[in-house]
Amino acid sequence: MHTLRLWAATLAFVFVSIAPISPACAAAANPNELVFAAFGGTFQKALETTVIPAFEKEYGAKVIVLTATSSKMLAQIRAQRNNPQVDIILAPDLTHIPGKRAGLFEKIDVKRLKNYADIYDFAKDPDEVGVVLGFQSFGIEYNTKVFAEKGWAPPTSWADLWDPKFKGHVVMPSISGSYMQTFLGTQSILAGGTTANLDAVWPKFKALVPNVLAFPTTVAQADSLFASGSGWIGPNSSGRIADLAVTGVPVAMANLKEGSSKSWMAINIVKNPPNPLLALAFVDFILSEQSQRHIATVMRLGPVNRKVKLSKEEAALVPYGPQVIQKLINVDMEPLENTHGAIVDQINRLIAQ
Repeated sequence: MHTLRLWAATLAFVFVSIAPISPACAAAANPNELVFAAFGGTFQKALETTVIPAFEKEYGAKVIVLTATSSKMLAQIRAQRNNPQVDIILAPDLTHIPGKRAGLFEKIDVKRLKNYADIYDFAKDPDEVGVVLGFQSFGIEYNTKVFAEKGWAPPTSWADLWDPKFKGHVVMPSISGSYMQTFLGTQSILAGGTTANLDAVWPKFKALVPNVLAFPTTVAQADSLFASGSGWIGPNSSGRIADLAVTGVPVAMANLKEGSSKSWMAINIVKNPPNPLLALAFVDFILSEQSQRHIATVMRLGPVNRKVKLSKEEAALVPYGPQVIQKLINVDMEPLENTHGAIVDQINRLIAQ
């Protein structure tokens, strides 16, 4: 087992050049303790049973996990920016983008990450602020039991969501969540547009509303609709679909002719963290082949490390390999995040009509 002191002396090449920590933070920080902000649920449980204990054993450290929604985590880090109490944050795309823009995250000297050369290019932030630790494909979930009972073939196109036979049974993402932004961005791209202009999407969205059963605000609510049989079809991510299927709910992800979209998760070091050296070690550790395999098989996220090898059965549950990655639709989330409030307002207006 490494101690942090031995690790600092012998593995200095993995450290980043990070701005000096304020004296107050430096005095308060425990050199063997890392504070990690993450949203709860299956992701948290998966990390706490795989990557985190392996890291703690390797470096003789203690990782303290703080759980909250992504928006609350970002608000906390913003409020503490003059006296940071968190080292690392798990950030989906719509948390990473505003946090980066507000200067809440550190730029990493990626040359000092020994596993960085092994990850796919799409996982590398162009400004080297954070790094993608895993990704999902975002497509269509459907209830296999209902489809079988009705003699229907599985969905093959995004356009199937508008099929009149699904009226009152389409389960949509939360109105204000990142999956809704991904859905709208995907539909704009498929219509020949971009995520910077959703004009072509709004008439289609209005036409979809009569088919919608609900816009659940939580994952549990959406899952319960499919479990009860009232939800037949709807946009969702590969990881969430796989997690629900494991519990025995008859759901699967459709193979869409237009392709699914890419939805990613980043890990960021907070600006001026209490323990910059340990934080950087954790980022490097989570990009390792071993950790990436755990992320794929337990967290149900596609691995970003090219060296990870999955069995056929394991690969069926996550987007995996360069050929699959090349087929995923790239949705530029920044324009969507920039107009998030206006998008939510427009959705509410269309629903109310």
